[in-house]
Amino acid sequence: MVLLPARVRARLAVRPTVVVAPVGVGFAQDALLQWATAHGYTVTRDLTGDETGLTVWWPRSRGALETLGNHADPRAALLLEEADLTYHLEDWANALPGLSADKAADSHAQAEGWPAALPLAAALADHPATDLAAHPLAPALLGPLLPPMPLRSAFERLAPAPLVTPDVARLLGTSADDVRALVDGGWLTPIPGGWRAPTLLRHLAAPAATARTAERIARALHDAGHTDAALGALAHAGAWRAYLRLLAAHARAQDGEAALRARLRPLPPAWAQHPDRLYLAGLLARASGDLDGADALYRAARRGARAGLRPTLLNAHGVVLALLDRADEALLAFEQAERGALGVVAGEAAHNRAGLLTRLGRHADAEASLRAAVGAFRAAGDATREARSLEVLGTLLTARGLLREALTPYEGALRLLDAQGAHASAALARVNLAEVHALLGDPGAAEQHLERADTPAGRDTHGWAERGRALVALLRDDHDDAARRLAALRAAAPADRALRAEVALLLARTHRERGDEAAARAALADARPLGWRARLEAALLGDGDLTAAIQEARAADARHELALALLHRADGDDLHEALALIRTHGYATLLGGPLATRLAGIAHTDTALRALFPISVALLGPLTVRFAGQTLRLADFPTRKSAALLVALAVADHPQPREALADRFWPDAKNPLASLQTAVYHLRSALGAPVVQGERGVLALSFPARVDTRHLEDAVARADLTALLTALPRGPEVPAVLPDLPADLAREREHAERTLTDAYRLLAAHSPASSDARRDALRALIAGDPYDLDAREQLAALHDARGEREAAAQERARLHAARHELRTR
Repeated sequence: MVLLPARVRARLAVRPTVVVAPVGVGFAQDALLQWATAHGYTVTRDLTGDETGLTVWWPRSRGALETLGNHADPRAALLLEEADLTYHLEDWANALPGLSADKAADSHAQAEGWPAALPLAAALADHPATDLAAHPLAPALLGPLLPPMPLRSAFERLAPAPLVTPDVARLLGTSADDVRALVDGGWLTPIPGGWRAPTLLRHLAAPAATARTAERIARALHDAGHTDAALGALAHAGAWRAYLRLLAAHARAQDGEAALRARLRPLPPAWAQHPDRLYLAGLLARASGDLDGADALYRAARRGARAGLRPTLLNAHGVVLALLDRADEALLAFEQAERGALGVVAGEAAHNRAGLLTRLGRHADAEASLRAAVGAFRAAGDATREARSLEVLGTLLTARGLLREALTPYEGALRLLDAQGAHASAALARVNLAEVHALLGDPGAAEQHLERADTPAGRDTHGWAERGRALVALLRDDHDDAARRLAALRAAAPADRALRAEVALLLARTHRERGDEAAARAALADARPLGWRARLEAALLGDGDLTAAIQEARAADARHELALALLHRADGDDLHEALALIRTHGYATLLGGPLATRLAGIAHTDTALRALFPISVALLGPLTVRFAGQTLRLADFPTRKSAALLVALAVADHPQPREALADRFWPDAKNPLASLQTAVYHLRSALGAPVVQGERGVLALSFPARVDTRHLEDAVARADLTALLTALPRGPEVPAVLPDLPADLAREREHAERTLTDAYRLLAAHSPASSDARRDALRALIAGDPYDLDAREQLAALHDARGEREAAAQERARLHAARHELRTR
C-alpha cells in the first residue's frame, strides 16, 4: 500500500466535505481512494451535485475541474494538486523501509518524489541496479500510465524535454491540440513557464534523444529563461560538451556547494580533465572554502580554456586571488577578463576589480572601474547588476566625501530598483540618499527619503532608516532626540553587525557633542569594527592621537572626516584646509556645526568666504539670530543695545554712518562713539567673530545678512503666493514684530509691520476664494487692525461660501459693532 504524504494526511484529518484528487497520472490517486473507503467517503469519477455526505472526486480530466463550482461549494472542498502529493524525502523513506538511506535518497532524486515510482523504488531492495529508469520492472510498473494511442506518439515526441513550452512543442513537431489533450488527461502538469511530465515516465517513453535534438531543446529552454530544464535535456541525451558549456556560462560559486555538486554529478569520469569541468570544479572548491584548491584548478583550466570561457574563468580566478591577498595577480586577472569580454562578464570583472582597488586604497581607480561596470551592465540590459554597481559607486563616493557626486549614482540605482519593483533594495537606496542629503544640509529631502524607505517593503532597512533620522536630528542640534533614537536602536541589538557599529559610532558622537564624555566612551566600545573612523572619534574625545587620525583620514581619502578632524585640531593651516574642503564639497552641516565659529573667524577678510557664513535675523517673533552654528536670543547678547545695533545693520543692508548710529542708540551717553565701539566689541564676543567692520566713518556687517522680513518684501514685490506661504510663519497666531525690543528699533518694527500687513493683504486678495490661506490672511489683517471693515466683510462672505453660517453670522455681528464704534467716535 502506498502511504499518503504526512502533510496531506493532516489536511484530510479535518474531514472536508469534498476532496478533489489531482488529475496528473501516478499521483497516488489509488492511495487516496483507499483512504476514502477506510474513512467513509463516497468515491466518484463524475461529480453531479447529487452526492450526499462525504465525497472524494477523481476528475476524469483537468477541464472537468472548472465545473466544481456548479456541483459543490468550492470553499468546503479540499482541492489537491500534483504538488501536494509529491513526496518529500522523509515521506519517501518512510514508505520504503526496506531501502538503505542512500538508496532511498538516490531513488527519491531520480523520481523527483513522484508517487507512482514508489513500487519501482521498493524493487531496488532486491536488485543491484540503482537506475530506476533502467530497472527491468520499469515497463511493467510504469507502462500502463503512458497515454493511449494516438496521444502516445505526441507524448514520445515531447518526452526529451524536461519542460514543455509552446516553442519546444513546435520545435518537436507537436500540435497545440495534442499538448492540450495531454494536459487535460493529466500526462502533462501545468507549472510556471509551461508543462512537465513525470521524469521517469518521459524516460520510459523516449529513453534518449540525439545530441542535436537535445541541444535544440536546450537552446529554446535557455532562451526562455529555463536554464535548469535546458541542462536536464542535455544531461539525459548525454550531450556533455553542450552541458558543460551551458553550465560554465551560468554556474557561480554563490550557487552553493550542494547545487554545484548536484550539477557536476551526472558527468562521466572521462570529462574530468576538460577545461570547462576544471573551471566548475574550481567554483566548487571555492564554495567549499578551499581557496588554494580553487587556485590550482583555475590555473589548470586556463591552460586549455576555449576563448568563450576565458574571460569568465579569469574573473573567477581573480576573485580567488584577491581572497588569497595576491592583489597584483588578481588585478591582472580582472583586467584581462574585462578586456576579453563583453556585457555581463565584463561588468562583473570591472565591479570585482573596483572592490579590490577600494580595499587597496586606490579610490579614484576604483571609481573609474565601477563606472565601467555600470556601462557594461547597461549595454547588456542587466538592470539588476547595473543598480548594484551604481549603489556601490554611491557608497564609494560618499566614503570619499564626494557627497554631491554621490547623489547621481544613488538616484540612478533608485530609478532602476523602483522600475523593477525591487522595493526592499530601493528602500536601502533611499536610506543612503537620505544620509547624503542630510550631510549636504538638506534635512527636508533626507526626511522624505527616510519616510518612503520605512515601509513594510523596506522592513529590513528599518534600523538603518531610524539611524538616518537620528543623524538628521543630530545635525539639527536636537541631541536629545538623536540620543533617544540611537539608544532604542542599540537596546534592540540589531542582527546586522554593520548597523550595530554605525549606531554605536553615531551615539558616541551625540554624547560627545552633548558634553557627556563618559557615555560617549561607553558607546564607542561597540564601534571598534569601524577601524579608523572609531579611532578618529576616540581622538576627538581626547583618547587618541588626533594627528594620527588625520593621517588615517587622508590615507582613506575621506574628505568629510578629514575636514571635521582639521576643525578640531585647528593648528597652523588646519582651518584654511578645512574651509577649502567644505567650500569645494558643500559640507553645509560643518558650516552650521559647533566649530563653525572657528571658520568664520578666518573668513571675515575674504568676500567669497564670508558668503558661506550668513547672519540670519528673525524679526517676526522674539529676536533670533543664527550665525556659524550658533543660535542667539536677546538674553545671549551682552547688552540690549548691542543686539539692537546688529538688527539695525542687518535690516539696513548697507553701511551706516558711525555718528548717526551712536546718536541713535546712545543719545544720552557722554561719549556715544565710545559706547558704539563697545557694542561692536560685545558683538564680536557674542558671535565669536568680527561681525562688524568699519571704515571712513561708516559701519557695516562683515557677513551677509538674511532677514526674514526681507524675504516677505521680495515675495510681495513679485506677488509670489508660493513664496509668501513659505516666508510667513506657520500657525494660527499672527507673529509680533520684535516684541522684546519695542523701543530700541521703532523704525525697523514699523517697516516690518507694514511688510507683514502687505503680505497678508496680497495673500487675501489672490488666494482661492474660500481657501484656508485666504481665511487665515483675513483673520491676520483683522488681528492687526480690528477696524479693517473690508477684511471683516470679506471674511463673513468667505464663511458663507463655505457653508459656515454660524461663523458668518458672528463675523457680521462684529462688523456691525466695529462700524457702530467708528460712527460714535
